[in-house]
Amino acid sequence: MFQFLVSGLRFRRRAIGIRSELVHARQGLRRLGLYLAAIGALHVLAMMLFEGLSLGDAAWLTATTATTVGYGDSSAASAAGRWSTVVLIYAGGIFVLGKGVGDYFDYRATRKTLRERGRWRWHLKDHVLFVNAPSAGAERYFETLVRQLRQTRWGAARPVLILSDAWPDGLPAAFDGLGIVHVHGRAGAIDRLEAADARDAAAIVLLATDESDAVSDGGAFDVVHRLVELGAAAPIVVECVEDRNRVRLRRAGASAVIRPMRGYPEMTVRALVAPGSEEIIENLFTPRGDECMRFDVEIDDVPWGRLAAALLEGGVGTAIAYARVGERSVVTNPGPGDRVTAEAVYAIVKEGCEPTPEKIRRAAAAAGAIKTGAG
Repeated sequence: MFQFLVSGLRFRRRAIGIRSELVHARQGLRRLGLYLAAIGALHVLAMMLFEGLSLGDAAWLTATTATTVGYGDSSAASAAGRWSTVVLIYAGGIFVLGKGVGDYFDYRATRKTLRERGRWRWHLKDHVLFVNAPSAGAERYFETLVRQLRQTRWGAARPVLILSDAWPDGLPAAFDGLGIVHVHGRAGAIDRLEAADARDAAAIVLLATDESDAVSDGGAFDVVHRLVELGAAAPIVVECVEDRNRVRLRRAGASAVIRPMRGYPEMTVRALVAPGSEEIIENLFTPRGDECMRFDVEIDDVPWGRLAAALLEGGVGTAIAYARVGERSVVTNPGPGDRVTAEAVYAIVKEGCEPTPEKIRRAAAAAGAIKTGAG
């Protein structure tokens, strides 16, 4: 534990040192710009004074001399003018400009390091903010999740930012081209949430730090509370390990609460692009929710809309798909006018309301099916 704290402090000192270098480089570039502007102005005045040039001609001579272009259409003729050029432009300008170019490239390199290590303030708006990373398989999880998000109209071009203490040396190469950036740090730190522009996010997803440990719910509650304090107006989707903590998280400010489903990141995408749909999907995965059942009943050339309405009115359930005769394929969400020839029908049924075979046969017969034998 002590070694972990020491390594964390060392990394923090290195990061602070890098930021200090960046600030110093910025200040140096500003001073350089002012210095070069002053040198140029003095040389223009010298050319006007010693060479009798107009303001425009003096500025042109200064520019061509400083950039080493030297068209030859104008030059200093007097000794005072020539020495002014040597002192101001050659010694005081070009040498300093060369050093400034080196400083500029150092600044760019430092900025690149800060971006890669998640120490950059991105100033994003309308982005998707993911807080925390899965304890295992984080790279594969985010890659799959963001690819799914990119296939939706809502998230096709939306920036994605990850706030996590993972990847201190930079994001994985698998994220290249996915529009993902990151802020390195602990999710519960208010300055890190501010650095992640949580206040201006379009949606925030708070992942469980450990999908198998209910202790993660306590940390989630703390982060939700801090997001509300920060003034984040975006919907907050929270992963909850223990069902009994769901109400508490909603009261704290969570817009949606879902179970951690690392093998099914589409659940999170649904919660973002179609709020509420995650509850419908999750309901089918729980033992006490609705069930998707298969009814082996032969249907011959019946419009799907008529069949679905008959099954619903007959108390069977909400029909969502059918199995083709003699094929191992299932047609989901057919159109109302599609002619259905099936060996089985799938429907969502309320818990405890499973229909009897006789009820299924009557409902199928009411739809005008020719064959109504039940398996």
